[in-house]
Amino acid sequence: MQELCGRVRAAGMPIDRVAFFFGTLHPQYFGIALFWDGSSVRVLEGSYRLQQSDEYRRSPARRITEGERVIRRRLERPDCPMDFAVLEELRAAGLTDYVIAEVVFGNGARNSVSLATRRPGGFTDHDIAEVERLLHPFAMVMEIYVARTLSRTLLEVYLGRSSGARVLEGQIKRGDGEEIEAVIWFSDLRDSTPLAKSLGWERFLDLLNDYFASTAGAVLAHGGEVLRFIGDASLAVFPIAGAGARSACEQAVAAARGARERARTANERRAQAGLAPFRYGVGLHLGRVLYGNIGTPERLEFSVIGAAANEAARIEALCKTTGRDVVVSGEVAGALGGGWPSLGRYPLAGVEAPMEVFALPEPSA
Repeated sequence: MQELCGRVRAAGMPIDRVAFFFGTLHPQYFGIALFWDGSSVRVLEGSYRLQQSDEYRRSPARRITEGERVIRRRLERPDCPMDFAVLEELRAAGLTDYVIAEVVFGNGARNSVSLATRRPGGFTDHDIAEVERLLHPFAMVMEIYVARTLSRTLLEVYLGRSSGARVLEGQIKRGDGEEIEAVIWFSDLRDSTPLAKSLGWERFLDLLNDYFASTAGAVLAHGGEVLRFIGDASLAVFPIAGAGARSACEQAVAAARGARERARTANERRAQAGLAPFRYGVGLHLGRVLYGNIGTPERLEFSVIGAAANEAARIEALCKTTGRDVVVSGEVAGALGGGWPSLGRYPLAGVEAPMEVFALPEPSA
């Protein structure tokens, strides 16, 4: 968009501001806007809350989405209708003419592009004709870019950043994968069955989302990859890259502490609203796993499998036994050095010898 706008202005078109609005498929945003101000492009995401706002309802982009083809406002004229919230801003910035037109994609999706100028007298008829001539190839090119963006976004949302990128890179066959060393995170909600019965499905789903936002949200915020939501449990990894095992363990521990803070804040908010709090457990383990594409030929997913992944789930189960919200293996504690409070040795199903596990020390320790 920046290249196109720069070339169009260099060719003689008096454009000083261009904006492109298109709808998107995203759990947080209903649309995205690109704004060119004459030198650079900034990107803004439109939240679903914005979609309900008066600002959006009074926007020309919404009118185009609803069916109008072209809207023009000659801002330098005293009798110019100021029927959109953005027009006062444009006039105050010295812009004299504003045009917004439909950009229709091949699938019928209605998007829009707006142009504004500071030139006295505004756009000429020749300018408008040139814009119309550019809109068709512009729409085709933008549709390709938007489709790529949507594909990447949806894959990241439903598969995760790393797994989605692997799919886009072509790792789509069953069995594609590699052995990696990683910190494995397994978390589980406490008392989910009685909570579901007492709260009802709608309020229980709200609680689940608060819990996942606290735990899985902390994983994402600290560089982890959430692989699966298994009912009210989640599986995530912190792959060991060039920085080594200690760095990955530090990320995982920071995520565990971040989850604790997020959960405390969420439960305080829930208490103020008269809602039930939630409790959870997190197990952290360090080991080698197979990270790959598994499943049936018709339904695949990226996940990790192996003894270390199973052990992480069993370590998390020790949160109930020990009364802790976070329990870590000796491998994680060893990678981070001494000072970890031992919780004792416990037998784990499928593991020959009892495993010593540790509590998460407070930051001051």
